[in-house]
Parts: sequence; C-alpha cells; structure tokens
Amino acid sequence: MIRRMMHPVAPTDSLELADPVDLPGTSLKVLVVEDDRPTRLLLERMIRGRGHDVHGCDSAEQARELLGKTFYPLIVLDIQLPGMNGLDFSRLLREHPQGKFYYILAGTGNNRPDDLRQILDAGADDYIGKPYHPGLLDVRLAVAEAAVKDIAERRRLEYDLEFLADHDPLTKLFNRRKLPLAVGDAVAEARAGRSGALLYIDLDNFKVVNDTLGHEAGDRLLLTVADILRSTVRADDILVRFGGDEFVIILPDCPVSDALNIGEGLRENIENLVFAEEGRTFRVGASIGIVPIDGSRESSDVLGVADAACYAAKAGGRNRVELYRETGGALETLVADNDWSSRIKNAMRDGTLGIYFQPVVAIAGRTILCHEVLLRLSDRPESAPVHPAAFMSAVQRSGQTAKLDRFVISRAVESLLGTPDAHLSINISGSSFANADFADYVEATLVAHSVGPERIIFELTENEVIANLVQAQSVMTSLRKRGFRFALDDFGTGTSSMNYLKSLPVDMIKIEGSFVRHLDADPFNQAVVRAVQALAAALKIPLVAEYVESRAVFDLLAKMGVEYIQGYLAGEPRTTPYSEDELFASQVFQETHGH
Repeated sequence: MIRRMMHPVAPTDSLELADPVDLPGTSLKVLVVEDDRPTRLLLERMIRGRGHDVHGCDSAEQARELLGKTFYPLIVLDIQLPGMNGLDFSRLLREHPQGKFYYILAGTGNNRPDDLRQILDAGADDYIGKPYHPGLLDVRLAVAEAAVKDIAERRRLEYDLEFLADHDPLTKLFNRRKLPLAVGDAVAEARAGRSGALLYIDLDNFKVVNDTLGHEAGDRLLLTVADILRSTVRADDILVRFGGDEFVIILPDCPVSDALNIGEGLRENIENLVFAEEGRTFRVGASIGIVPIDGSRESSDVLGVADAACYAAKAGGRNRVELYRETGGALETLVADNDWSSRIKNAMRDGTLGIYFQPVVAIAGRTILCHEVLLRLSDRPESAPVHPAAFMSAVQRSGQTAKLDRFVISRAVESLLGTPDAHLSINISGSSFANADFADYVEATLVAHSVGPERIIFELTENEVIANLVQAQSVMTSLRKRGFRFALDDFGTGTSSMNYLKSLPVDMIKIEGSFVRHLDADPFNQAVVRAVQALAAALKIPLVAEYVESRAVFDLLAKMGVEYIQGYLAGEPRTTPYSEDELFASQVFQETHGH
C-alpha cells in the first residue's frame, strides 16, 4: 500500500522509542496491539508460527511503554482500542523521527472506502479486515516481512551515508569535513578560558612504501598509523585524516606543554613502527606541526598555521615536532612555497611541466569515453615525474592556480589536433570558476584551434566550487550552453555531493576512488557504490569508478551496473592518448572483457 499524508499529532503526545537495531536473520520482533484477547492470541500463534518473536498487549498505552524499551520493526495494530485509538497511535508513531523505521499492519472491522482511507492517512502501511482469515493474514504478513527487510536495508544505508559524511572510509577516522566545526569549537573554548592545541602530522617516507609495494600496502600502513594515533591521544581528542598521509589532531582544553608531550609521544611511536611486507621492512617517521589554540586566531587561520609548522618540521630534517612560532614556521613555509612557485613557473616555460592521459573505458563494449588529463612535473631528469599532490598546496597559496588551469587547458586542446577522435576531461579549480572571463577564455582557445566544445569535459569537486557556488553555477551554465560538459569528481565523500547534483549542471559522476580500490573486500564500500550507482541510474547520469586496479573489483563493478571505469587495470597514465584498437588489443583488457 502507498502511505498517504499524515495529519499532525497534538504536541502534548510525546513518544520515546528504543533505538532501531539490525534484523537478526529472518526472525523479527513483532508487536501485536489488540484488546480482544482471543483475537490477540490467534495473531500471536500465527505470527509465531512464521518463526518470529511476538509480544502482545491490549492498548496503545502499553504499546508505547514496550516500544520505549524494545525495537519492534513490525506492528500489527487494531484500530479500535480502549484509550488512545489505533489511528491516533499510528499518527503519533509516524511523527517521531524514528517512526519511518516501523511497518504498521492495521486491523479493522470497517471496510468502507472512507474508513480505509483514514487508516492510510494515519500512517499505516497496509490493512487487513476482521475477522482475520488465516490465508489472507499469511499473505499480508509475507508482504510485511519483505517490507521490513527493505526498511532495515534503507536504515543501514542511511547510517552508512551519515557516517561517510564526516568519516574517512579507510581509517574510519573523521575526514576533513569535521575540521571547521571542531576547530571552531576549540577556538570558542579557548576564548572561554580553556585553551587547546592542534597537531598537523605528515608521514615521512610513506611514498617509498606506496611506490615500492603498491597502494594496498600503503593503505595497510595508514591503518596501522591510525591505530597508533588512537592509542596515543586522549579520549576527547578529535582525530582527522586530512588527506593522503596527513592527519590532524585537535586537542581541546590542553596546555601547550601537554600538546608537545603528546606530539613527541606520537612521533616516537610512529618512529618505532616497523612495517614488514613481502619479506621487506620499512620505517616511517612523522613531521608534526603544533599550533596553540588560545583564542588569538580565527578558526580559519589555525589549520594554515599548523601546516606552516609542519613545513618547518620537514625543513628542519623531518621526523621531528615543531611548535609554531610567528617567525620560524611562517618563514619556512614562505621559503618552501617560493621554491615550488619558481619551479612551476620555469616548468611551464621550458616544457618540463607536461600532461598525461588516462582512459575512461566502458565496462560493456569496446569504447573509450574520454581521457582524463593528468599533470606531471619532470624538471629533474634524475627523478621520477612529480605528482601534483607535491606542489598543488604551494601553487594554491601562491595564487597560481588559475594560471596553471589555463596552461593545462591550452596543452590539452593542442593535443586534440593530432587525435581527432579523442575526448578529454580536465580538472578545473575553484579559482578559475571565480573568474567571470573564464568561459570566454575557454571558448576562444577552442576556436583558435578549431576544436569543438563537445570534446571537452570539465571535472570539478564540491570543495572547488563551495566557496563561490553562485559564480560557479553562472560559469558552468554559460559553458554548458556553448556545448561543454561537466563531471562531478570525488563523488560520495559527503552528503553535500547530493545537493550539488541538484544545483549544478552535471553530465557525469566520478565516484571517489577510495571506495573502489578495495571494493571486493569491503562491504561498507560496496553499499556506498550501490547507492551511488542507483542514484546515477535514476538521474540518467553516467557513472565512472576510479582507481580500478584488479579484476575482482572490475567484475564486481560490472555486476553492480557501473558503466565506466578508470584505473591501472584499463590503462596507465601516459604522454599520449590511447586508441581504442591499441587499448582493446592488450592482453590484460582482452582477459578483463572476456574476449
């Protein structure tokens, strides 16, 4: 049955409900609310015969008391009850925030259409006429059982998405979304007389483990470090995985001397970690920056100051703790940023800053949707190309982001001249969308090279547009009218992603790679991917899974109905785009697609 609009319940009718719990297999807890004792006993016997745990009572008042102690996902409710009647009780239950987690099967002796409509309007899911016919009751109970399991699955998914909104899927620590509120609370406490501190932790030599043993080993190392952080800090401290191998710890109500002791203890515990994989052992360290939260700085400045102290710790030799000082820490950051700024400027001029291409491939069929344009710095021949993660923070602080975006767009459009069938996706920063003339620049660049706008997809993350959403909407709308397309990248890192799907003109969704890399071994990630796939399918928006690196993950994504993949399994980043004939002729891809 379709539940109809419910009438409001009087505000004096308060209700306390036990927390919903996961369902234990096929057995349910069922509450029968029926004042006629023979009828109640009949219902209890039939429901118990279906393998369920049944509890009966004869009034809404007793049901309220029972529901306050135990979660009964299925309620068989008589409409005609002494005291509060079944209709009012159903309305009261549905008005509660947890009321959506119950399935209500209403029993009624009235079969007039108006009476049945009142039952549905009161919030019941289904109804059954009295006297109860065993065969019909069996059917109604079977429908209710299936619905209860659907409700439970939806409840688990909602919980997972709520958890995901502010937690890192790998370490289960808070993610960076937690920081603004937590730092703001710590600053407010400091101004009330309870000063605290913030620790910014960057692992040393993590890249060695990642590059030598692969991302899975790197993830296991991060999990070990997360356990060290949990075991070292206090119960009320807030642990955040800020990104990659960086962590932030907020220490509320903590003197600087205690923060230094905690930081040094963390450094020692991480330094003493011996990470062993494949017969090899590795040691990592931690550069830790500490900034007091004493109320003298706005919350928006605290993290940047701690980052500067961490820079100073790295510049001072790594594997050390640095307390921020107004001269030393900030100066070290400026020196490091200036070095990167000069390198990037020189690289754009001399051609050592180049673009790479990685294909986005259809799971079904032999087609390449597009190539993502990736940036690499190769200004030191003796070293491997540098990933943007190493210099993008410095580029952003030095105000070069928009200039770098235009450099990438120019090089990407030039590359399309030699590959007439290629389509490219290009990552764009919020700085570019803040420029009103960005749309005109992009169109002029394509016109100058005789390249059609349909060959370009711009990728953006919600973090890049959140600071100036109205301007971003304006620029995107303008570009979309001219034929360009847009992809929402890193989708799933928080509930805000859903909101941006409604407010931004998006043509493609790319699900955050951390949910994909270990998909075959992580039920939580599987639930997230299924939810995003269902959402994308409902909106008719193509979905891309990033970081696909194994056949097992590929097979699971195909089974889930994900349309496109990107990752090392399909094609590694390289300096020229792939042709479809070349890509699908590879042994790996033939095996993957079963050809």
